[in-house]
This record gives sequence, structure tokens and C-alpha cells, in this order.
Amino acid sequence: MELTNLASLKLMHWKILKKYKQNPDDVFRKVGLNPNLMHTPGSRYPQGKSFALWEEMSLRIPDPCYGLSAAECWHPSHLGTLGYAMLASSSLRITLERLIRFHQVISDPPFAELNEDKEQGVLNFTLIRPPDAPYAAPQEDAILALTISILRMNFQQELLPDSVTFTHGQPECVDAYMNLFQSQVIFDSPICNLALSLSVVDIPLPSGHEQLVKAQEQIMNQYLATLTKEDLSTKVQQLIVEHLPSGDASLESTASELYMSPRTLQRLLHNEGKTFLSLLNETREKIARQYVCDKKKNMTEVAFVLGFSDQSAFSRSFKRWTGKSPTQYRKAA
Repeated sequence: MELTNLASLKLMHWKILKKYKQNPDDVFRKVGLNPNLMHTPGSRYPQGKSFALWEEMSLRIPDPCYGLSAAECWHPSHLGTLGYAMLASSSLRITLERLIRFHQVISDPPFAELNEDKEQGVLNFTLIRPPDAPYAAPQEDAILALTISILRMNFQQELLPDSVTFTHGQPECVDAYMNLFQSQVIFDSPICNLALSLSVVDIPLPSGHEQLVKAQEQIMNQYLATLTKEDLSTKVQQLIVEHLPSGDASLESTASELYMSPRTLQRLLHNEGKTFLSLLNETREKIARQYVCDKKKNMTEVAFVLGFSDQSAFSRSFKRWTGKSPTQYRKAA
């Protein structure tokens, strides 16, 4: 099944784009991401489009170190309940353990592991590189920048890593890394890693609140359960909503995003008592009824959002669904 990321996490990307005077809405729509989903709790974006977002940002932002801006552009809410659970953790070690344990809240594929090196006296937080799509340099930068920012917020005093390593080469803006991490920074390393001294990782944190964390973990477990139970029809409808404005809500494109053939997708949907065409029509009708009742939207805009070639085609379909023209339906509503 398709891998996904928490949509609200992209609010951090939105803020980074604004910081560099870019148009976030234009960038998101260019890569096929619906910005409205970022404000819908629990919504998720396809993993592939998340990678495409980083690529588009790199094309538009001239600063090769822009990924480090994640340290100042994140908010706990961007990480869902996990963000607040991490900030209520009782030690730095537990903060990182919680991030790894509940990583699926923000991202389906495992992205990091924790290893204690007693000989070196450090706790290593190491990124796991996706085999099919290795992290781009800005992604590595952003993940470690975000991580050290969360840890420093928890620690509430000076926190200097023992070392920081990146798999990408050394950029011209190397001073930005030194200024952020205040530590030895190594490039062209086999791994992307943040090393913390064992002397600090288990110090009790004043912000620790285990009773609050237990409640948050219960919420996260319930959310993760809904992800595993989500049926194929729901995923298909989510993709249809994303692709309707571009007119590319087709069986072929949807199957491609789910990493299966159109024939396989139709067969699996049949097992759930659905077809792609029925889901497309159901989704269009549901959105159409909502939008037609919104007097701020004109009918041409509604037709475009739903992927119709023109307003007359939309009107004919709407009358077939409801027995009324869009204008009649709006007046009745």
C-alpha cells in the first residue's frame, strides 16, 4: 500500500517557503499537494509527493542550507499529538525513543534508530535512508535541525551535540551548520547522525509529565489503528480529491500512486463492493453539493475544482445526481 506522511507536517515547509519569499500555494499545487489538507487533523499526503515538494523547493530557494530553517519554522502541532508527547517526555533519551516508537504518526516508513555507544560515551540518533528514494540534502538538514530544536526546548539549557554527520557534501554555507549545532559537523559521512553525550540524555527534565504523555500515547495508538484499518476505497477517494482540480483523477493515475496496475486496483475495489467510477462519482457529488451551497463560490470555479471540462458538463452531471440544476439547488439550500 502507498506510503504517506502527516499533512500538517508540511506547515513547516509552508513557513520555510514564506521565509524565503516564495509563494507556498504555488509550490504545493505545482507538486499536486492540496494545501487545505494541512489543516485537517489526521490527513496525510503521499510519500512520493512529499519528496517532490523538497525537490521543487530546492529549485526555487537559492540558499543550499534552507533545510536548517526547520529549527525555527516548526511548531508542536505540526507533528500532531506526537509533537506534544515529545515535549512532555521526562528525558532526552525518552524524547528520542518516543519519536522513533511513534514515527508512523508523522511518516509511514521507519526513519531513524537509536544506539548507545558506551565506548564513545554517546547516544546516536541515526537516520535510516529509504532504499528507493534516499533523503535529499535539505531533508537531512531539516530532520536533524528539527530534532536538535525539540531536544533543546525540552532540556531548557545549553545542549551541544558531541558530533553531527551528514551524508551530503559540504556546502558553501557551512557556517550555518556550525551556528546551529555548535558542534563538530562532518559531511560526506556514510550516515546522517546526531550524537549526544550519555552524561545528559538521562537527566530528568523539568517539563516531563508522564501522566499527560500516557493520555497522548493513547490518542496516538488510536490514530495508528485507524491508519492500519483504513480501506482501499478511502485511500482512493483521498487521491481523487487531490487530483480533481488538475483533471487527472483517472484510474490509471490513481493506480500508479498506489503502486499497482489499474486492473489490480479494480479487482481490489470490487472486493470492497466498489468500482473506481462509482467512487469518482460519489466523491464528485459529495463535494459538488457542499460547494454549490457555498454562495462565495461561482459555478465556473466549482466545475473546475471538480475536474469538469466546462460549466455545462458540470450542470448536466449535477442535475443527474440531484434532480436540480446547480442554481436551483443553491436557491433551495
